Amino acid sequence: MSGTGDTVICHVVHSLTVGGAEVLVANMTRSMAARPDTRVVVACLDFIGPLGEQLQAEGFTVQVLGRSPGIDLKLRSKLRAFFREYRVGLVHAHQYTPWFYAGLAAAPEKLPLVFTEHGRHQPDRPRPKRVLFNQWLKRKTHAMTGVSASIVDALVNNEKLPRDRVELLYNGVDHDRHRADPARRVEVRAALGLADDVIAIGTAGRLVGIKNQAMLLRGAALLRANTSRPVKIFLAGGGPLEEELTAQIAAADLQDTVVLLGQRDDVPDLLRAWDVFVLTSLSEGTSVTLLEAMSSGLPVVATAVGGNPELVEPGVQGLLVPSNDHDALAEALGLLVDDDEKRRLMGEAGRARVEATFRFDRMVDRFLEIYHEVMA
Repeated sequence: MSGTGDTVICHVVHSLTVGGAEVLVANMTRSMAARPDTRVVVACLDFIGPLGEQLQAEGFTVQVLGRSPGIDLKLRSKLRAFFREYRVGLVHAHQYTPWFYAGLAAAPEKLPLVFTEHGRHQPDRPRPKRVLFNQWLKRKTHAMTGVSASIVDALVNNEKLPRDRVELLYNGVDHDRHRADPARRVEVRAALGLADDVIAIGTAGRLVGIKNQAMLLRGAALLRANTSRPVKIFLAGGGPLEEELTAQIAAADLQDTVVLLGQRDDVPDLLRAWDVFVLTSLSEGTSVTLLEAMSSGLPVVATAVGGNPELVEPGVQGLLVPSNDHDALAEALGLLVDDDEKRRLMGEAGRARVEATFRFDRMVDRFLEIYHEVMA
């Protein structure tokens, strides 16, 4: 429940559907509201999503503003009214479009504005009109952060923002939430129908093009043909490509190997039940789910895109493969499936790396420091 303090922080987002950036914002909202003299509200430009509904049920103000297609100049007035109604003292925009509208609305209200870029669309290239507008927008923005070095580079090279004004601030996860629980692992594996000798490989994320689960399914067929150990592959998440992926599974006769779990709210338990985590995205910032898997002690196989190489040292916490190379993916997964000791050592190294560098509480502390700096 948000408190009754005198500083009101407003997070501006597309929505609070289930995704890495959205999970992060929802957890930031809870954590920041628990601090003294702080209230937190959320403005969703497009729709609310299940995470937003959860926050509402907990007593938080989460309001949907209903953005129209194209450039919706009426949204500026809606945001200004929202800021005034809830006496917002600082605005934190997450991702580019929310930053665009938050800048238009915060500037005339003379509100401090913080911008965080979580990910980039592909192909990622400069857009002249946007670059021109950014020169105005950066003057109205008091702090800018990117969640990975690759994101910072994109903001500098493609958005033409000054490097000395964009801070690298990695995402973090709740390390304690992902501790090993052997008893729970047994329960969840039983619920998934996993025998003791089955190696469970899993991924979690929206079933959308940028996550490229199709690459995983192509790799699954090769893996099954080249390992003697029993393997099950689980995809947790919902999205518009569910029907297409289901058809791909059937076409490759993978029904006995691959399971689509649908949208799940028990990902920490699923991570406890799995033996390897895989991420085949075409682009990533700093993947929250990848960090959660590492925090859970899972070895990982991920595409060498975006911020993934900043999280995973090849051969230490896991393995990296080229994007869209399902042969390399199958080979990497096979190495881990066939080597119990390698999985254990990489899992331990991953958990230690998250503990050292990617803790959620440290990330929140730094954002609060930034807030205090810009408000001063």
